[in-house]
Amino acid sequence: MATQTPPPFEIGSFALSPRFPALRFADAAAFRQYLQQEQGRLDARYAYELSLASAEPEIRQSGTCAPCLRPALFTSATAGGTPLNGGRLVPNWRETLVCDCRDQLSNRQRALLHFVQATGILPWARLLLAGPPAAVDTRLASLAASMAVMRPFGSLQAAEGFHMAISHDYLQHVPLLDAALASLRAQLLDGARFIFTVPFHHDMEESELLDLAPFGGHVPAESAEHAHKFGWDLLDMLRRAGFRDAAAYLYWSEELGYLGPMNFIFRAVK
Repeated sequence: MATQTPPPFEIGSFALSPRFPALRFADAAAFRQYLQQEQGRLDARYAYELSLASAEPEIRQSGTCAPCLRPALFTSATAGGTPLNGGRLVPNWRETLVCDCRDQLSNRQRALLHFVQATGILPWARLLLAGPPAAVDTRLASLAASMAVMRPFGSLQAAEGFHMAISHDYLQHVPLLDAALASLRAQLLDGARFIFTVPFHHDMEESELLDLAPFGGHVPAESAEHAHKFGWDLLDMLRRAGFRDAAAYLYWSEELGYLGPMNFIFRAVK
């Protein structure tokens, strides 16, 4: 059977940004096929990232900030990173690689902003931010005509619909997720997009509920006693909530400061 190459991110008709460096996956089967074809390339990429490990407190790398379209210096703190021999540490690339631009966004925040820009948000759009505040919110708000917040998740019942909803690493803390996703979809106009990040386990077909009781009160209030450990059925949850299209986008770029072995952004379309 002939193999299929995963489609690249499709740039929006009204996008004002560089193309987002990602591949689109609609399910686990497509991703497994990609791994079979490209495992050598991914292993080499991972080995390169390991070679950047350092015993110093910070790693600094030159590149380009895609949302700002300017040369940038990315800084990664090594504290809390993965230890290697010789006292070297590999940073958590997803949450580091902070740019020296005005907003000082991390890899994940900057990639999400770039993704939204490349998707093609229009200046008259109404934007919904779901979940707690994040450093990138100010930049996201500047792209739209108006912005509303849904905190806690699922709490907003707006009179007017939204053209786009965005959430940063928060769905895992929403206990009744099917109902929350359906409620969010109800706030969106036809054709609107829900773009979000979550900690994602690409090697898991099915998501799990984790018991948070051992963490005591050090979890978000919405989490109650459990949190989701997401696998590929997250896309099925989105479709079950009524979204007509749902996909995971695997992204990587050294030049843009998007390092990390398996970085994903998700998009669902009503």
